[in-house]
Amino acid sequence: MSVTSDAKRMFVENLNAFGDKETQPEKYNLYLGLIYLVASVEQIQQELEEIKLQIAKRN
Repeated sequence: MSVTSDAKRMFVENLNAFGDKETQPEKYNLYLGLIYLVASVEQIQQELEEIKLQIAKRN
């Protein structure tokens, strides 16, 4: 597992355990935001790998 996968899994666990939308909206928003942030980092990592492959093909 990658670091980002681990982070996403932990944030989802925290969201499920502590992020009640009605009683704790701050924690809900925090953990949901962190999940989206990790998803964005994963996408950037994938795009960076694609760029590296394209550069390697040119050389």
